[in-house]
Amino acid sequence: MKNILKIMIVPFFAAMLLPVAGDDHMEATSFYPVEFYHGCEFSRGKDVTDLEDPIADWNKFEDESGNDSYSAWVLTPIFHSNVNLNGETAIWMGTWNSWSNMGSELNNYFSNAIEEAEGFNKVWDCSNHSLTALYVVRSNPTPNNDSGVLSFQSCTINEGKNLTDLVEADAKWNAFSDSSGFSGGVYRLFPTAGIVEEDDDKDFWQMTAVSSLEEWGANAQKYVDNNGGIAQASIYGDVVSCEDQEIYQASNKRRASSN
Repeated sequence: MKNILKIMIVPFFAAMLLPVAGDDHMEATSFYPVEFYHGCEFSRGKDVTDLEDPIADWNKFEDESGNDSYSAWVLTPIFHSNVNLNGETAIWMGTWNSWSNMGSELNNYFSNAIEEAEGFNKVWDCSNHSLTALYVVRSNPTPNNDSGVLSFQSCTINEGKNLTDLVEADAKWNAFSDSSGFSGGVYRLFPTAGIVEEDDDKDFWQMTAVSSLEEWGANAQKYVDNNGGIAQASIYGDVVSCEDQEIYQASNKRRASSN
């Protein structure tokens, strides 16, 4: 299954935390490009706050270039293993509203934004740049445009199961989520390029997005009150296996045009 998923680059929505019209049928739903800069180490004496100056310069470059299809967030860990939580760990997540816009804007950046790129390089050095294809499982009707809380789990589809089985399970989970009053969005990120070797056996990453820690906590309480663990095991247990949940604060740094 993993080899099939890694070549499924088919035509993201304008902003990860903005509402998106979802579809229960994967074959009728578009996939969108999402990039990550991760494995980032800050220069001596630098932390996540030092990214603000190069981000401002980069935003100016993007505005002057007329690039309006890209949204970006800096992710900092809330619940995570093997990291310090003093501002010295962060991930860059960026999205485009189409694959063609991704190509043209990346070409412009790598060709003409040498000074802006150097500004980032003075603050941190990122060892990995990966590209994923995003699919909407459940859209977020009440986004926070400036910040949010994202959780990620790595997942594999169980032997003998396929994407059709996963989509059928999604429909059941969405019905359970509606009845339980869950808020926020659910998305899948399928690996396409630049994936690190230790993630080579992953079929996708499951991502949930809510607007705040308060909303995340409220969902967690509803999950407990409605026996979410039992429902989840019943719906997905035979279809997919997920592990290693990590939770991040997402701070918006650029928002794509809604046009």
